[in-house]
Amino acid sequence: MFALPLRASFVCFAAVVLAAGSFGCDEGRPAESDEGSGGSSSLPGTGGLPQNWPVTELHNGTMTGSGTSSDRWAQDDVTRDGVNYHFMANGWGPNFESQTVSWNGTSFTVQSMQGKPGDNWEPASYPTVFCGAYSNTQSGECGLPAAISSINTLLTGWSWQPNGNTGDYNAAYDIWLANGPDRGSFSGYLMVWFRDPLGEQPTGSPIERHVTVENVPGVWDIWQGIAWDQFPIINWVRPEKNDTLEMEFDVMDFIRDAQSRNLEVPGTHILSVAIGFEMWQPVTNLETVDFFVDVN
Repeated sequence: MFALPLRASFVCFAAVVLAAGSFGCDEGRPAESDEGSGGSSSLPGTGGLPQNWPVTELHNGTMTGSGTSSDRWAQDDVTRDGVNYHFMANGWGPNFESQTVSWNGTSFTVQSMQGKPGDNWEPASYPTVFCGAYSNTQSGECGLPAAISSINTLLTGWSWQPNGNTGDYNAAYDIWLANGPDRGSFSGYLMVWFRDPLGEQPTGSPIERHVTVENVPGVWDIWQGIAWDQFPIINWVRPEKNDTLEMEFDVMDFIRDAQSRNLEVPGTHILSVAIGFEMWQPVTNLETVDFFVDVN
């Protein structure tokens, strides 16, 4: 594990039981100047990715499990192409006010969310859908948890739409690791940010800027830090103003990237792969179009 000093402005609650037995993870704090190149996406819906980059699984799933709720702790078992996932409304932030979310399989829409940052820059909410053991809940059988050494590929894809929302929210994968196959052996986090808002930034400090990850399109800033609970985290973050709205990739490529940079991957098992929006300001109709995980 890392031995970095705790940044006072960083709070991560991903391993804390909150009200109603729910969990959440804050990766935000006030933004400082970003050295990203900026600019808008060159391809609608793809965040400026190469035009020949394959998107083969997204938009083709058959969904089951649907609903609409204003309960901040709403949960539901859902499926995509017969694979089990779990949806959580997850309005966990200390300054959460209200939220209405609708879902259908692994797609969901935050119809409205009202709230503001906590005193330690916690988001108001992180609605999420995941495969595996995440928070205080576990999806049905989906291939996770699994030992990293047993995984050949861990393919995943996510398509989302801002639908006019331009404020302080991210769009991020939250990948939980452990030193065993259960949540009791939780050991750290990997995150992949498709959107870095101008007003918030990831945990810790940037260690490399504008790097590439083999087999993954685009460039990334890498941040690392340690949560208040002393669990390490590595973040791969799209530079500000370079949102990725759709991409498929192999999680194992990020694990290999960490190892190639002598960053110790904090765990022997992947517990879960989750996606969602950490929201520090109100949103309307923020949408996850499709999401899948395929473990081989």
